[in-house]
Amino acid sequence: MKKDQLIKQAALTLFSQFGWMKVSIDMICRQAKVSRVTFYKYFANKKALLKYLLEEQKNDIRRMFTELQENEASLEVIIDRIFTMQQQSLAGLYSESMLFDLTHNKDEELEQFFAAMAQEKYRFMHRFFCKLQQKKIIQPQLPIILMDIFIRKIDEIVLEPALLKHYENNEQQMFKDVLRLLMYGISYKP
Repeated sequence: MKKDQLIKQAALTLFSQFGWMKVSIDMICRQAKVSRVTFYKYFANKKALLKYLLEEQKNDIRRMFTELQENEASLEVIIDRIFTMQQQSLAGLYSESMLFDLTHNKDEELEQFFAAMAQEKYRFMHRFFCKLQQKKIIQPQLPIILMDIFIRKIDEIVLEPALLKHYENNEQQMFKDVLRLLMYGISYKP
């Protein structure tokens, strides 16, 4: 395995286990069995590595969504694949430790990064829902703008203090419940 792959794999393992705040570059280098010089050859710092991993995951998710819409999958298959993908995300970059760090440690650079990713997500999901609606996989009478706004509101809902308190120490379940509500609410029933 290439050294940058070893670094990424080590970081993913450590970040999912301990969160990104508690993991040092030294810990990543020890886990990957590479020197700090090698680390800095590929990544400017730990935050750059985290952003790279998040970007990579986003691209993998988009490929999966694109594949789903192109392969004439039923809504049940789409929901199943999305839940599987969500489980993988919740075991990795969105583990309990990572979610804690991302929600409790404010970092302006990461907040800007996530805001840009959110805008990309909204544009992508708009096209995704349009395609599913054209294929009559989701309800054709629902305006796409409603789904667009609903997706944006979900991002607000998961930051709602009352909801965070309700799901305290179980943020992963909140994301599962929100996804379930969205996907079954838009299913097409002829």
